[in-house]
Amino acid sequence: MNEQLLTLATHTKAKARILKDILEKEGVSAYLEKVDDNDSAVENFYIKVKAADLTRAMAVIEANQLFSYSDQDTYKIDDGRRRILVAVDFSSYSIKACQVAFNIAQKTNAKVKILHVYNNIYFPSHIPFADNLKESPEEGLLNTTRKQMLSLCWDIDQKITDKEWPSVNYSYSIREGIVEEEIDNFVLEYKPFLLILGTKGSHANQNNFIGDVTADVIEMTNVPVLAVPAGIRVEDILKVKHIAILTNLQSREMTHFHKLVTILSLYSDIKITLVHIINPDRKKKREVWSEQELAQMKTRFIEKYKHFNIDYELIDSPDTTAALASFIEEKDVTVICLNTRRRNLFGRIFVPSVSRKLLERLNTALLVLRG
Repeated sequence: MNEQLLTLATHTKAKARILKDILEKEGVSAYLEKVDDNDSAVENFYIKVKAADLTRAMAVIEANQLFSYSDQDTYKIDDGRRRILVAVDFSSYSIKACQVAFNIAQKTNAKVKILHVYNNIYFPSHIPFADNLKESPEEGLLNTTRKQMLSLCWDIDQKITDKEWPSVNYSYSIREGIVEEEIDNFVLEYKPFLLILGTKGSHANQNNFIGDVTADVIEMTNVPVLAVPAGIRVEDILKVKHIAILTNLQSREMTHFHKLVTILSLYSDIKITLVHIINPDRKKKREVWSEQELAQMKTRFIEKYKHFNIDYELIDSPDTTAALASFIEEKDVTVICLNTRRRNLFGRIFVPSVSRKLLERLNTALLVLRG
């Protein structure tokens, strides 16, 4: 067997055998190779095919929609581990999001699904410049997307082999449709405990596509979302030292804080600052007591989560984002965390959310919990 073999996915033994059988029934030779990972209690296997069969193998996987979590049979062979979903567009910053996903998966004993959504827009030939916008008939958008996904998986496997990335159970999925809607639909199906997205960050054109998509997904989905900007170092996210939590001083935030603690349960020596920003132009009488309320909230959190270093900060500023930017730089904040509710289309269009403003203007990782 002298032909080069490329990895299609990494699965548990049961799923790997099912995928191998389906591929071979369709005339695609498939090979299993055990993942050499002494740190994992679960046996994982690479599913590999010949380089010449890659496109056909991907078509078989897509046609069969294997291991869909909307299918109850999937749960019979599932290993029960938590799931992380990372959406990519094959840019450098979405690859950085993959690296973060793999490292968090290793720490939390989770598995990773890499999702790419392509939008196959048809441009009638009579539209000016249409030939420059649509894919050539020889290549085809789907085939181009498959090649990009395979190239990404090859790069990931190489980084795992070189010990640059941890070895975790991962697979991928390709969907067609409107990007933010398909990501939201996939979240409902796959049920990840965390969704990770890459974003260009504050130095990008404010009209950039991926930034808009990231903000829309955050406002649509119902799972915690970690937005990873292009300018941040992966090491800073993986060695979280200081998290700033934006708070509105509401009692229900204890529940949201517990979600954060669950995600960060394997990290140590983390400083957490409860940050409440008051707009002087909108100040109400009750906000005179904000500092007292913050101190009380800090006390409740310390009593419940003794292993964290918790403090609070009260900031008077008419500009929330500018105040945060100054605080982040001064206090060396790694991640901003906030809670937001799922918003309808009207709200997303006409009332920009805090998370959208932060994505546009800050270059810090943003963890959004759902209310």
